[in-house]
Amino acid sequence: MTQHSTHVIELVDGHVVKRFRTPNLGGQQREWRALNLLAEFAPGLAPAPLAAYLDASPPVIQMTRVPGEPLAGQSILPYHLNAITDAVGRLHTCVPPGTLDRVPPHPWLAKGMANQMRSLASQPLAPHDDPTIRVAFAAAQNWLGQAADPTEPLTPVFGQGDSSLANFLWDGTRVRLVDFEDSGRNDRAFELAALTEHIGFWDEAGLEAGTLLDRFEPTAAESARVLFYRRAFGIFWLLLLRNRPGSGVTLRRQAVHLLELL
Repeated sequence: MTQHSTHVIELVDGHVVKRFRTPNLGGQQREWRALNLLAEFAPGLAPAPLAAYLDASPPVIQMTRVPGEPLAGQSILPYHLNAITDAVGRLHTCVPPGTLDRVPPHPWLAKGMANQMRSLASQPLAPHDDPTIRVAFAAAQNWLGQAADPTEPLTPVFGQGDSSLANFLWDGTRVRLVDFEDSGRNDRAFELAALTEHIGFWDEAGLEAGTLLDRFEPTAAESARVLFYRRAFGIFWLLLLRNRPGSGVTLRRQAVHLLELL
């Protein structure tokens, strides 16, 4: 059994049972919707849905077990990147436009990314001894003071919402995706920024943003939005790491990285 902050995963009779710790966040509805959509429009990309007890306490979803090992902690080689690109590209484009229009947007996209980060940044933080980290927090506050979400038309996709390498399962040939608690209709630029700025990609795996972004060939308009969202996600990780015990070295690297983005 593996424990996570929002759920518990168990393997029962060869099937995966996911029990949600925080049902008020709506993750169980988003996950169940995603599994059913992907079973219809991209079979084999994700676990197949078996049963759901969304109003139980705690909510429970049963799904098939897909083959593969998480890419987190592994050396990411070009063939892994090819498989990640294929899986993410298929995810983004598999749901037909008419169906995608009826999927609720990602919670942060609905609220506005800048507003979401301002809300997180408003929480009190203790002073920090490292001057680089203090400068990064000041720069983040300055950017958030004038940032506004892009207003140009978005590129709607079905997005996973959580780009942790632990959610990318490699079976030696292809990548499959798991964990859709934060899934929904999203902007392609948002999803690409979430991917490139995830701490597991740029820091732990050491992947340059361009290494990933070039594979997806964003348009000029998407590239501008990607930069906005990358900055917002850079702030998100700075705030998250600031409150995570034992993250001092990683927090400083995130501070330096964010200053480069800004």
